[in-house]
Amino acid sequence: MTVSRQNADKRPLQPIKRLLGHVLVDGGFISDHDLERALQEQKHSNEMLGEVLIRMGVLAPGDLSAALYAQGELASCEDALRSAAGARQLLGELLLTAKRISPEHLDLALEEQWRTGERLGEVLVRRGRITRNELDVALAFQKRQAGEGPVSDRFRLGEILVATGQITREQLDKALSRQKYTPKNVGDILIEEGVVEPHQVAYGLQVQKKLLSAALIAALAFAGGVYAQETPANVPMACEDSATVKVTARVIPRLKVLVLRQRPKLVVSGADIAKGYLDVRGASLIEIVNNDPRGCLLVFQCTGGVFREVHIQGLGREVQVGPQGGFVPLPYAKGRITVELSYRFVLDENANPGTYPWPIAIGQAHLTSGSSTGAGADVLVDRIE
Repeated sequence: MTVSRQNADKRPLQPIKRLLGHVLVDGGFISDHDLERALQEQKHSNEMLGEVLIRMGVLAPGDLSAALYAQGELASCEDALRSAAGARQLLGELLLTAKRISPEHLDLALEEQWRTGERLGEVLVRRGRITRNELDVALAFQKRQAGEGPVSDRFRLGEILVATGQITREQLDKALSRQKYTPKNVGDILIEEGVVEPHQVAYGLQVQKKLLSAALIAALAFAGGVYAQETPANVPMACEDSATVKVTARVIPRLKVLVLRQRPKLVVSGADIAKGYLDVRGASLIEIVNNDPRGCLLVFQCTGGVFREVHIQGLGREVQVGPQGGFVPLPYAKGRITVELSYRFVLDENANPGTYPWPIAIGQAHLTSGSSTGAGADVLVDRIE
């Protein structure tokens, strides 16, 4: 059926979380080589990416728990900025952490700063080491570290210790209550109370540093227009894509997503409830035709109730959407593309065994502005099947 823009606005599309593989590599939990090996292995197994990495011995279960816990906070530039916990870092340190400049680049820029009296960021922009948008986002991240603006609790040490299984929620709440009456940090309080050992706090601080690196890299990626999937009204202008594209010919965009095959029902058993998830392999077969060089968006409209998250495989990378659905940017590909999709439904805690109508409708969306797939672009949903 056809969905008008007005109707689409009543069910707003949710941004898809930054991919787990990106979070793990950006944070230094694993290497690019480890990720590539795991993705190849995943093609031949029925496992999630994190499970493969743990089985390969390159990722600790606690690190995976922390990355998954933080992943939901990295769905937009503003989300990534809200993660700026920890002590305020110098601009050069931030850009080194994000691998946007090398130590040699920083040394040369500092020498020039000393000669000219300019700000370091201005020198780096003028020398072409970073863009103006990247500078603005890095400065915004730095301000959040200094306490200027809201910060997500998920990146605080206590929350990381809970997520990695070092302490319980009750132990953290007790320590936070005590912290109101003392200048001590929460790690010292937990050690004094005998809840954790110093090495556990050191581990939590190490994980926090890695997650902050992943968040900073995500924020800078959004600033450059990479992975950007929506631009909420409250996101600073620094997070928007400002690229200009010149065209010499106008081609009428043609986009078609056809669902060739799809399961009619979702059957949830008691065993699925017990393990918390349900895998359905080869559930959808779709055909995509698109002549827009910017790419397009594949839309997933979901009916919640039985699941709280669904992992979608078959698009060349791991994709997760919530119970309200989401959209996936697809690069331009010539000709007709046929894709088979498999799903892992992470069941809602209140889900019951039974047979349900298939909860996912697949559709298409044009990009009406912007210069790349999803980057600062409006989304116009024109068909859902």
